[in-house]
Amino acid sequence: MADWRARLTVRRWLWVAFVLSVLLHLFGILGDTLYMLADSNTTRGEATPLRKPTQKLADTSFDDLLLPPELEGVKPAEQLVVTLGLPPPRKRPTATPALPVPTPQSTPVMQATAPTPAAAPIPTPAATPQPAPITPAPTTPAASMPVTQIASAPTLQASAPAMAQAPTPTPATHAASAPQEVAKLAKGFPRNAEIVYMYGPIPAKLTWQVDHGRYEVSLKGSLLGRTRELRSVGRVTRDGLRPDRYTELRDGKVRSESTFDWDRLSATLNDKGESKDAPLKPGDQDLFSAAFQLAMQGAKMQDPKFTLFSGRKFYPDVQFTIRGESTLRIGTEQVEVLLLRGTFQDRVFDFWLAPKWHNMPVRMQAKLGNDGASYDIWASSMRLEGQTVLQPTLTNQERGTR
Repeated sequence: MADWRARLTVRRWLWVAFVLSVLLHLFGILGDTLYMLADSNTTRGEATPLRKPTQKLADTSFDDLLLPPELEGVKPAEQLVVTLGLPPPRKRPTATPALPVPTPQSTPVMQATAPTPAAAPIPTPAATPQPAPITPAPTTPAASMPVTQIASAPTLQASAPAMAQAPTPTPATHAASAPQEVAKLAKGFPRNAEIVYMYGPIPAKLTWQVDHGRYEVSLKGSLLGRTRELRSVGRVTRDGLRPDRYTELRDGKVRSESTFDWDRLSATLNDKGESKDAPLKPGDQDLFSAAFQLAMQGAKMQDPKFTLFSGRKFYPDVQFTIRGESTLRIGTEQVEVLLLRGTFQDRVFDFWLAPKWHNMPVRMQAKLGNDGASYDIWASSMRLEGQTVLQPTLTNQERGTR
């Protein structure tokens, strides 16, 4: 009996040791992340104080993201062939009939008509049956050519400058245009962005990209081999974003999605295989494109109202208003932000936009009630057009080396 109790005690301690080992292993993986989350803002579970707005959203321009009107409806080429070398010679216009090649008998006539400064005396046929040899005289190159060559020389000279069209830009030209490009990039809405958010202890990476008038925005996070991704794809129009599909994926598999048919003004929601249709009107957004729609419109928007779609539900005519201004500790900086809030019954959608970074969303919240899990994600680092504008807080190891 005593041996059995001793063995049971040993087994219990082995299980305790195993559980502690697993917890220590997880803390070793997530310890820096948890420390960064706790250190960056200890009051994130509390209501963020707001004050009366003293600033406005940035006046952004996204004209450079639009597809040129002449390319509307044009399918991009699947294969592009580039041939190096000089262009083929241009076909010359048909020349006038050339004069007959002069014979020795016609040489006196040529010499009589050719403009020479000092020509040799022209012998008569009576003096000698053969024409006298022509004494070389100081003539111009054109004067020494036959008549046919004289007629074609201007054509060659006229075509030579045509091959030297479009001179190569000089370094001075590039130097003059560089400041304009930088200023244009600084004002226009970014074509590429990478933002790392914290969703509880889980980092999630957002990527925003625009190419040929189409956008894709994706937020992907993973923990212990399990992944979750939210993705929105569509077009950039004069009125902002026009989503074509919104997808929620878990471990790479579609869990729910919404597809938008703008020709029929109808949206189809697919939740775990169950589909239903919903009305659609211009300007409607999904839960993910809405933040970038508000950011791109910026100071130009006036009382934005649109329907919000998730893969499972849709929320008609959500009215967004600027509720206030606040200072958030984001990464290593104190950032001034504006809160844009939209409500539908008891659902709340909050987007905290930073005017200093083209109104990029540095915090996003949603309280969906029974319609899905609520979330509150904070930016930790940010890159715009390949340039780092926000550094993450230091990890334990980095703090120990400074």
